[in-house]
Amino acid sequence: MNNSVILYLFTRTPLHVGGGASVGAIDLPIQRERHSRHPIIPGSSIKGVLRYTADSLDKIGPAKIKDIFGPELVGENADKEARAGDITFGEARPLAFPVRSAKGAFAYITCPLVLQRFVRDAKRSALPEVAVPDDQTCLSGLKVTLKEKKPERVVLEEYAFESKGEFPASWEKALKDLVPDPVWKEATGRLVLLSDGDFSHFVATTTEISQHVKIDPKTGAVAPHALFNLESVPSETLFFAPLHVLGRPANARKEHYQTDSVKELTELVDRHPVLQFGGNSTTGRGFCSITLAKV
Repeated sequence: MNNSVILYLFTRTPLHVGGGASVGAIDLPIQRERHSRHPIIPGSSIKGVLRYTADSLDKIGPAKIKDIFGPELVGENADKEARAGDITFGEARPLAFPVRSAKGAFAYITCPLVLQRFVRDAKRSALPEVAVPDDQTCLSGLKVTLKEKKPERVVLEEYAFESKGEFPASWEKALKDLVPDPVWKEATGRLVLLSDGDFSHFVATTTEISQHVKIDPKTGAVAPHALFNLESVPSETLFFAPLHVLGRPANARKEHYQTDSVKELTELVDRHPVLQFGGNSTTGRGFCSITLAKV
């Protein structure tokens, strides 16, 4: 690989990227990392949405689509055309996650693990290392910190955290400038740095759970096997996904690669700054503000 870009996604509506059926309390859970329990958007989902946008909505042309995403391996000549696209799509991971706050309505939480991943993938080594909070303590923005009594506290959901200081200003500025969404621009003063364990707890337990039911028109009662619940990542969640640009093979036929793929993909995202990801699009889920930035 010779360079990288970062795709930022900020959810405008709840997002459901399904992880299949479950035998647990949630019938249709979201996809998560197994070890951290952080919600993710697989790279295959991101690639599929962008390819569909380029092909069906933008119509940039089959040659450019093949260069960026690779040919579709279906049909009689699939083996002859098989080659990788220019860009590999990594999975999107959370950078900031919204939770209810006793002050300021809601806060955006993050943690050292999340910020370290961002520094690594976005090559932001100039940003300072953050102090790792103990469990049940935090670094918090002024809009969500209760200052009436000492020690100062932040109440997230039903849990109280002792504030050990303000969220780092350099990090707040760096995060605020990532996405041009007007809601995210108001994140100033709402960011809260938790321990990795506390962050993992919140992203595992404070997602949205919605009940779905189908009514039988003949009986007016619930139709058999038609009651289920569905998990979604809440609105106002910020994700980031690393996209790596592959070096083209030295012996590649010139006519196979005629596209400046990063330029084309950036212009595609600029023309379509709001796209739908995941399932349940006809009920308004999965609409995200997106932007692409070079590393």
